[in-house]
Order: sequence, then structure tokens, then C-alpha cells
Amino acid sequence: IGTGLRYLWLRFVRHRKIGKNIVVVLVNGHRINLDGKDLDMYLRTLPSENVSKIELVTNPSAEFDAEGNCGVINIILKSKPAGFDGNVHTVLTQRSHFGAEEGIGLSFSSGNFSVEYKINNSNEKRRQIVQNTYSYPDYIRFTTDNTLNRYDILGQNLNSNYQLGDLNLGFFATLNNSRSKAHQMGQMTFNADACPSNSYSESNHDKYRLETISPYVDWKLDSLGKKVTVNYNYIHVIDKINQNFDSSTAHNFSNSNNDYSYIVNTLSADLNLPFTWLNFELGGKYSHFRTNNVSEFGSRNGFLYKETVTAFYADVNRMFGSFYAKAGLRYEHTNDDGITLEGLSVSNKYDHWFPFAEISYNPSDNHSFALSYSKRIDRPSMNDMNPTRVFRNTYTYTEGNDRLTPSVMDNLEFNYVFKGNFSFNLYYYHTSDAIQNLTQVVDDLFTKYSPKNCLTINTFGTDASYNFSFGKFNLYSSVSMFYVKAKSYVDELDDKDLRSLNTSFSANLSYRYKVLNFYANYYHVLPGIEESFHTGNLDCVGLGCKIDIIKNKLLL
Repeated sequence: IGTGLRYLWLRFVRHRKIGKNIVVVLVNGHRINLDGKDLDMYLRTLPSENVSKIELVTNPSAEFDAEGNCGVINIILKSKPAGFDGNVHTVLTQRSHFGAEEGIGLSFSSGNFSVEYKINNSNEKRRQIVQNTYSYPDYIRFTTDNTLNRYDILGQNLNSNYQLGDLNLGFFATLNNSRSKAHQMGQMTFNADACPSNSYSESNHDKYRLETISPYVDWKLDSLGKKVTVNYNYIHVIDKINQNFDSSTAHNFSNSNNDYSYIVNTLSADLNLPFTWLNFELGGKYSHFRTNNVSEFGSRNGFLYKETVTAFYADVNRMFGSFYAKAGLRYEHTNDDGITLEGLSVSNKYDHWFPFAEISYNPSDNHSFALSYSKRIDRPSMNDMNPTRVFRNTYTYTEGNDRLTPSVMDNLEFNYVFKGNFSFNLYYYHTSDAIQNLTQVVDDLFTKYSPKNCLTINTFGTDASYNFSFGKFNLYSSVSMFYVKAKSYVDELDDKDLRSLNTSFSANLSYRYKVLNFYANYYHVLPGIEESFHTGNLDCVGLGCKIDIIKNKLLL
């Protein structure tokens, strides 16, 4: 699971948005509608021993949302035996400070009914030191921030499924509560005597709560595979952030309160109609996103925002001997409305058609070829559209841009798989009107981030992976290379430094001896540029051992 999510994260990191799932995660074919830290918390409750297989789709069809350059991960779980089952797990971590995680899972299965409840608690302290250099025409500013973070997270999941004849009824429900505290001590110095040094401190308290429920119905219409699927999803998030500042020069206020809340209601229906000569897939989706954000720092700012997306799609697919072809078309209508407490209003309406086409060729069990094309969209997020000022820390704040328009992407991919062990992928992405967060220095002191449609991006890339087994050894290795050529059409961003070759590779080695399983993981990213973000070398090495004892009832 971690490998697949890491792969999608690296390719699509810039598309993450509040309240929207960009990497789509399915469990047994049903969407769980979690993102970010909530998705991470849920995946922690899925032991690898319970996973049958993982399906990864990097260029999804018209059946899925056109939002973002997203990928789809479908986690297929093993069937649970009849009766009661349970597990307990504990994780102890020592970094700069000690941390612990505890979890309990209980399940019951009886023929056509199953129910599962999981609760997970995690708490940890982490220390972080960050040094920044800001270059000005006449001087250089240096900052050093020493931050102590504390996290306390309690997550609960309840899943149930009931088979009633041709009807399959079920739901996923999540309740997460978290508290985090951060205390930062900072020092600011300059290389010019005319600029005085400055010490500052900041404390941050964050209370976060997530509630979701996702009921679904699968109705088999006949024995040939005709099926109707209806899904409803409700998400409610409350996030309260309190910041206290202590600086002699930064602010005329000492406290900032940010109250964020949003509600997402989604209803979708899908109809599968397989025939001997052709297979049809039809469906539609309605999604309503509503948020209420209020910030107070000396004065009161607020932004009320609504986004409604209505979508319809149709797919057809058919086998032609060793060939498989699939084509589809998706239509999405978006309606955005927002208003600030000062009365500034935002309103956008736009329609897009998203075609999809794929053809694959399987001449034998050893070889598989596929070529696909899709058009996708990257809508401005609520944070991007919010024109009010929101402080992130003592010297950094963001201001949205209510004139943003969506980015549109054309994706072309070629895939080859040999014996299920070697895979090779070539892809090309063209993005128009890409949104970039531009940096501006205000009063020679503050750093302001504001998004703007300012880039045209062409990305050429390749991925290759190989899985090799020899006796009790298993080696999985992969390499990824992509060339980014971005062109800026705004004065704030010079496009002479927006192109680069980016490379990363990884190796995962495991060896099993009786009840022992040893493993070593290595991951490396070479320096590169993606859009206007420069990255240096990144290395990660992991060594470990798993021990199965008491007839696989206890795993260390």
C-alpha cells in the first residue's frame, strides 16, 4: 500500500486540495473518501497480511472524477473467516522524542453479514529546525526556527456489509479527532548593520474533527453481470487553529484565530450493462461542497464558499480477440459562489467535456501492451479562491485569487508489462493555465503567497519496475525519470529556470527464513525542478525484521 501511495504522491503532489480527494483510494471497489492524514490513519489499520492484492491505475477512465491528474488505488482485502476475529497492535517510536500508537480491531462475519470496528490512537512529539535565506537587492535576511510539535490523534472506523439476495448493502463510517500543539522560537538576522536583529516566538493550537459516512447499494440485475451501484457520501470537518505571536516588529496584534469548517455531500449512481457484443457503463454524480472560514487577527475576516459539480459519463468497451478497447466521455458542470465578510463576491460557472480512450493488446500471458489518452481538470481550491489574508506563521501569510480559472490537462500514456514482473511506462502531460503559488516580499519582512494562472507545462516521463524472486529472496526495484518544461507568461515568474530532468529510484529487498522476514529499503531522489519548486537530494534507508510467532497470531 505504501509503495503505491508514494508513487502517486510523487507524481501528483501539487494537486492536493482541502476537501477534495485527488488520489482515489478504493477498498474492495468502494471509495472510502478520505484524504491526507485521515487517509494515512485509515491505512494504518490495514495489516499487509489482510491484503489480497492492490490494483493501480494511473490514467483512470471517464467513470472517475476528472479532477486533478489523479490515480486510482483499489485495495482488495482477503475474506474474513466466519465468527469473531480481533487484533491488537502497538507501535513505539523514538525520534527526537518518544511516541506511541495503539490500535484495536474487532470483526464479526456470518455468511451474508459482516461488521468491523477499529480504533487507533497515536501521540508523539517532534522537534524541527528550519533555516531560511531571503535575498534582497541590498541585503540578505536569515531566519532560524526551532519548533517543538506535539500530535494526539484518535481515529475510529466502522464498516458493515449485508448480502440480501441480489442486493449488497453496506457502509463505511469514520470519526477522527486530533489535537496538535507547536511552540516555535525564532531568530532573524541580517548581513547589513542598518537592519536590526529580531527574536520572536509563536505557539499554535489546532483542534481537528472529521465525520464521514458512506452507505452504498449494489444491485445485480441478472446473472450476466448487469448491475446498479448507488453511493452516498457525507463529510463534515471542523478545524480550529489558535496562534499566539510574540515579536517586537512583526505585528500590531498578538493573537490569530482561524475557524475552518466544511461539509461535502456526494451522490453517485453507476449502471453496468454487459452484452455479448458490447459492454456499456453509464453513470452520474452530484457533489456539493460548502465551507465557512473565519479568521481574526486584529480585525475579522471571513470567506463563505460553495462549489457544486454535476457530472455524467458513458463508457463502452469490448474484447477483439487479443485486443481490448475502451472509450468514454464525461461531462462536468461546475458552479462556484463565494463571499467575504466585507461583501466581496466570487462567482464562476464553467462546463467541460473529458474524453477517454484506451486500447490494449495481450498476445500471450507473458506480454501486455496498452495505450491510453484522457483529458482532466484542476479546479482552484477553496484556499486558492479565498481573497482574505490568512497567517501561516509569524512572517508568512497567504492571500487567494478570486480570478483564478481551472487548469486543463491532456494525458497520453503507454504501458508494457512482461510476465507480471517487469513493467514499463511512458507518459506525456500537457497542462494549460497551470496554477502556481507566487512569492512576494512585503515591507522587506513578510513573505506572501498568492496563486495565479501563470504556467504552460509539458511533462515527458518514464517509469520502470522489476520484481525478482530467487528462493527466499525477493527484490523489487523501480526507477522514474521525467523532464518538465514549463513556460511562464507573467512578470513575477521568470521562465528561464523552469525546466529540469527529475530522477528517482528505489530498491526493496526481503529475505524470509522460517518465522523471520528481513527487509531493507532504499529510496533516492536526485536534484531537480518541478514547475518552480527546486528539490535537492533526498535519501531514505530502512532496515527491519518481522517475526511471526504463536502460529502467526503474534507479529513483531
